[in-house]
Amino acid sequence: MGPILLRPNYISPVWSGSRVNEARGIEGEHVGESFDVSVHEGLANLVDGGQYDGTPLDELLRSHRDEILGDLGGDGIVQIITMDAGENLSVQVHPDEAYAREAEGDHEKAESWYVLAADPGSFIYCGTTTDDLEALRESAADGSIGERFGRKVPVGEGDFVLIPAGTMHALGKGVFALEVGSYGFRTYRICDWGRERELHVDKAFDVLRPDIHPEPCRFGAFDPNGPSGIKRGVTHPIFASDVIDVHGSWEQPTEGRYEILSCVAGNAAVRTAEGSVDLPYTRSALVPACVGSYVIEGSCRVLRSYAMRPGETV
Repeated sequence: MGPILLRPNYISPVWSGSRVNEARGIEGEHVGESFDVSVHEGLANLVDGGQYDGTPLDELLRSHRDEILGDLGGDGIVQIITMDAGENLSVQVHPDEAYAREAEGDHEKAESWYVLAADPGSFIYCGTTTDDLEALRESAADGSIGERFGRKVPVGEGDFVLIPAGTMHALGKGVFALEVGSYGFRTYRICDWGRERELHVDKAFDVLRPDIHPEPCRFGAFDPNGPSGIKRGVTHPIFASDVIDVHGSWEQPTEGRYEILSCVAGNAAVRTAEGSVDLPYTRSALVPACVGSYVIEGSCRVLRSYAMRPGETV
């Protein structure tokens, strides 16, 4: 079993921009979200080509669990979404594992954003500027919480930020990003900028942690004349993602677990003893644990994302 390409599932929220369309050659309605690796109900990707062409990813995981996941347990897989914010996303919070299991029968939703591109002056909302819960509740009630108390963090190409569960956050207008996230799916909107979609204010305040103030790691844009190398991008108890710059080729062991490779600059090819796939800009591929190792070829930057083992810290 070699690397597995998946057919993206496209969604067009009210805030959609045009850059997913431009990157993928999609005509017509703007696509704001491309679920590139997901096993959520209704969003499970189909295998794109090869021996298992057309097989739903969740079905493939059930029938080839040990080959794909390796020595990892659990019932989820790291999720990858490509997003372009033509307008601000809703101000939202995600639940941790305990709350998600008890209230929703789901898993924790933690996520991270790698910034593919950003308009000049763009920012993300990432945390709150006050820990005064009464003031936050009052501003949530009148719809002003994002503008009054959203912590604005400027971002540019190559920034990578972890958004733990409980963080109030929103992708800001003009930001094109690839999201690497955990297995959960619950989103509690606190504010939607007057768009009149459903809000979930009570649940949001159940899980809100105003003490969290994430800061991006700033890798800068990919330098086609720079050195090859690997650096840690984000680390969470559930998942991690490394940034690999490749000039020619880069060999990497899978270390007994699956990995997801996402091309965030240039174009890549991923080769193993059992097969290979081309990985254009913004596309992702699932590398099964059973391949043992793989080689990335090209002039490119690739995110290497994977699930963490219990107790693992590096």
